[in-house]
Amino acid sequence: MNAAMKATRFVGKSLAGFSVIALLVMMFITIADIFLRFVFNSPITGAIEISRMMNICMSATFVLALVERRHIGVGMFVDKLGRKAQLAFDAFGYLLSAALCAITSYQAVMEALKKMTRREVYTMLKMSTWPFYLLFSAAMGLFAIAIVICLIDACLDKDRYTAKGGC
Repeated sequence: MNAAMKATRFVGKSLAGFSVIALLVMMFITIADIFLRFVFNSPITGAIEISRMMNICMSATFVLALVERRHIGVGMFVDKLGRKAQLAFDAFGYLLSAALCAITSYQAVMEALKKMTRREVYTMLKMSTWPFYLLFSAAMGLFAIAIVICLIDACLDKDRYTAKGGC
């Protein structure tokens, strides 16, 4: 199981690097758009669409946030429960999250196929929209897999759930 967590962490860090680049592009486009809009009264064509594309690219960081436990946890109530109850609570949450991510991934693939057959493009940039749906689908699919791996890791970790604190 340790190898699966290491592989998931590696994939998460790789995707996080991609997401950082997307964040920087979104930030610089937004700053440049505001500057050009107010100083020269000439905004960047498609700046909002570029920001949306970069926002989709940043969804890949969900995997790393989960693996490194940088997400929001519900501890006030759950930490007072016993080990089995904590594990049951986490199992329900993880399985529900994995199912929703898998459904979202599937829907994004279906939407990408529709956009591909219709040859839909962004309004201002005239770029195809389907690659971003596939990217989002891949990110959600990887996230669903990472959730299942983390659930299995939580079940195998005997020290994770104690009376003094949760995960």
